[in-house]
Amino acid sequence: MTRDEMFAYALTQPGAEDSTLHGGRCIRVRGHWIVNANQDPDALALALDHGTVAFLMETEPQTYFQTPHFEGWPAVLVRFAAADNARLKEQIDKAWARRATKAQRRARGLDD
Repeated sequence: MTRDEMFAYALTQPGAEDSTLHGGRCIRVRGHWIVNANQDPDALALALDHGTVAFLMETEPQTYFQTPHFEGWPAVLVRFAAADNARLKEQIDKAWARRATKAQRRARGLDD
Protein backbone atom coordinates (compact mmCIF):
# COMPACT_ATOMS: atom_id res chain seq x y z
CA MET A 1 0.00 0.00 0.00
CA THR A 2 1.31 3.45 -0.81
CA ARG A 3 0.96 6.61 1.27
CA ASP A 4 -1.77 7.89 -1.08
CA GLU A 5 -3.61 4.54 -0.98
CA MET A 6 -3.55 4.59 2.80
CA PHE A 7 -5.08 8.07 2.87
CA ALA A 8 -7.60 7.07 0.20
CA TYR A 9 -8.69 3.99 2.15
CA ALA A 10 -9.09 6.02 5.34
CA LEU A 11 -11.31 8.45 3.42
CA THR A 12 -13.72 5.61 2.55
CA GLN A 13 -14.68 5.36 6.22
CA PRO A 14 -18.06 6.90 7.13
CA GLY A 15 -17.65 10.48 8.31
CA ALA A 16 -13.96 10.67 7.35
CA GLU A 17 -12.68 14.06 6.23
CA ASP A 18 -9.44 15.15 4.61
CA SER A 19 -7.71 17.68 6.85
CA THR A 20 -4.34 18.89 8.09
CA LEU A 21 -2.44 18.69 11.36
CA HIS A 22 0.78 20.62 12.07
CA GLY A 23 1.04 21.42 8.35
CA GLY A 24 0.73 17.81 7.19
CA ARG A 25 -2.16 15.85 5.78
CA CYS A 26 -4.42 13.87 8.08
CA ILE A 27 -7.77 12.12 7.98
CA ARG A 28 -10.22 13.03 10.73
CA VAL A 29 -13.41 11.50 12.07
CA ARG A 30 -15.55 13.74 14.25
CA GLY A 31 -12.64 16.18 14.56
CA HIS A 32 -10.09 13.57 15.71
CA TRP A 33 -7.28 12.37 13.47
CA ILE A 34 -7.11 8.67 12.63
CA VAL A 35 -4.32 8.73 10.00
CA ASN A 36 -1.67 11.42 10.10
CA ALA A 37 1.42 12.34 8.09
CA ASN A 38 4.65 12.82 10.01
CA GLN A 39 8.27 13.72 9.34
CA ASP A 40 9.19 10.24 8.09
CA PRO A 41 8.17 10.08 4.40
CA ASP A 42 8.01 6.27 4.59
CA ALA A 43 5.59 6.10 7.52
CA LEU A 44 2.23 7.43 8.65
CA ALA A 45 0.75 7.57 12.13
CA LEU A 46 -2.39 5.65 13.14
CA ALA A 47 -4.45 6.58 16.19
CA LEU A 48 -5.05 3.28 18.00
CA ASP A 49 -5.56 2.20 21.60
CA HIS A 50 -2.52 1.46 23.79
CA GLY A 51 -3.10 -2.30 23.76
CA THR A 52 -3.22 -2.49 19.97
CA VAL A 53 -0.15 -0.26 19.68
CA ALA A 54 1.84 -2.52 22.04
CA PHE A 55 0.66 -5.67 20.25
CA LEU A 56 1.56 -4.38 16.78
CA MET A 57 5.00 -3.18 17.86
CA GLU A 58 5.69 -6.54 19.52
CA THR A 59 4.45 -8.74 16.67
CA GLU A 60 5.58 -6.65 13.67
CA PRO A 61 8.35 -4.27 14.79
CA GLN A 62 9.61 -3.98 11.20
CA THR A 63 6.27 -2.37 10.27
CA TYR A 64 4.82 -0.76 13.42
CA PHE A 65 6.97 1.42 15.68
CA GLN A 66 7.08 4.59 17.76
CA THR A 67 9.52 7.45 17.95
CA PRO A 68 10.05 9.26 21.25
CA HIS A 69 7.43 11.80 20.12
CA PHE A 70 4.72 9.11 20.15
CA GLU A 71 5.78 7.17 23.25
CA GLY A 72 3.00 7.06 25.81
CA TRP A 73 0.35 8.14 23.30
CA PRO A 74 -2.31 5.92 21.72
CA ALA A 75 -0.70 6.09 18.29
CA VAL A 76 1.74 4.05 16.24
CA LEU A 77 3.81 4.74 13.16
CA VAL A 78 3.45 2.33 10.26
CA ARG A 79 5.90 1.71 7.44
CA PHE A 80 3.11 1.40 4.91
CA ALA A 81 5.27 -0.14 2.16
CA ALA A 82 6.24 -2.99 4.51
CA ALA A 83 2.74 -3.58 5.86
CA ASP A 84 0.42 -6.38 4.88
CA ASN A 85 -2.38 -4.53 3.06
CA ALA A 86 -5.24 -6.50 4.63
CA ARG A 87 -3.83 -6.05 8.14
CA LEU A 88 -3.19 -2.36 7.55
CA LYS A 89 -6.77 -1.84 6.38
CA GLU A 90 -7.93 -3.65 9.52
CA GLN A 91 -5.90 -1.22 11.65
CA ILE A 92 -7.37 1.78 9.80
CA ASP A 93 -10.82 0.30 10.46
CA LYS A 94 -9.94 0.07 14.18
CA ALA A 95 -8.72 3.68 14.20
CA TRP A 96 -12.01 4.72 12.59
CA ALA A 97 -14.07 2.70 15.10
CA ARG A 98 -12.38 4.49 18.04
CA ARG A 99 -13.72 7.82 16.74
CA ALA A 100 -16.99 6.78 15.09
CA THR A 101 -20.36 7.33 16.70
CA LYS A 102 -22.22 4.45 18.31
CA ALA A 103 -24.71 4.54 15.44
CA GLN A 104 -21.89 4.30 12.86
CA ARG A 105 -20.33 1.36 14.70
CA ARG A 106 -23.69 -0.39 15.02
CA ALA A 107 -24.30 0.11 11.28
CA ARG A 108 -21.13 -1.91 10.69
CA GLY A 109 -22.14 -4.57 13.20
CA LEU A 110 -19.54 -3.57 15.76
CA ASP A 111 -20.32 -4.02 19.45
CA ASP A 112 -19.73 -1.21 21.91
